[in-house]
Amino acid sequence: MSRIKPMLKPSDYPAGTDDATRAAAKALFDHMFPGVENPEIPGKSAAFGVVANDPKLALLLVKLSDYVVREMPFTSTRRDLQQLMVQALNWKLGCDFSFQSHIAPAAAAGISLELQTQIPFWKTTNAFNDEQRLVIEYAVAVVEGAVPDELYQRVAAHFDERDTLALTVGTAWWSFWAMIINATRTEFDFGFRKDA
Repeated sequence: MSRIKPMLKPSDYPAGTDDATRAAAKALFDHMFPGVENPEIPGKSAAFGVVANDPKLALLLVKLSDYVVREMPFTSTRRDLQQLMVQALNWKLGCDFSFQSHIAPAAAAGISLELQTQIPFWKTTNAFNDEQRLVIEYAVAVVEGAVPDELYQRVAAHFDERDTLALTVGTAWWSFWAMIINATRTEFDFGFRKDA
C-alpha cells in the first residue's frame, strides 16, 4: 500500500483544503490536461499524484519533466538510449514500479522486453551493442555516485559533451523519480500481476 495517497484528480483533495493549495492544484491539472473537463493522472504516473500532495511543487516538476522528456537534446532525440538508461537505473535502484511503467515505452523505442530483461547481465551478455553497453555502464556509475574519469571521457568522446550532460541530467531525473516511488511505495497494477 502506498504510504502517501496520490492526488490523481482535483476532487481527491480533502474538504477543508486551503485556497492556496486548491488554486495550485487547479494550475497543476490545467497545465497537465488543458481543456479536459475531468482531468485525472493515470495510475502508471501515480508518482506525480503522490507529489501532487504539494501541487505547487508538482507543477514545477511537471514543467521540468516537459523539458527533460520532450525537448532536452539526447533524451528527446535518442528515445532508445533514453529508455535503456531509464530501465538500467530502475533496475539498479530496485524501482519495480518505474521499471514496469517503462516496459512498453522502452519496447516502442526499440528496447525489446527481452533486451530489458538482460540489463542485470549487461557486463556479461552479448545482447547489447557497444553504444548500449556504454549507456548502461554510465547510468549505473551515475546512480552509484562514482563516475571514473576514464568512463566519463569515453562517454563524452562517443556522444559529445552536451549529450553527455543531457545523459547525466536524464539519469539524475529518472533516478529522482525512482527514489520518490521507492520511498512512498507508490503502487499501480500494470496488468502483470496474476491473481490466484
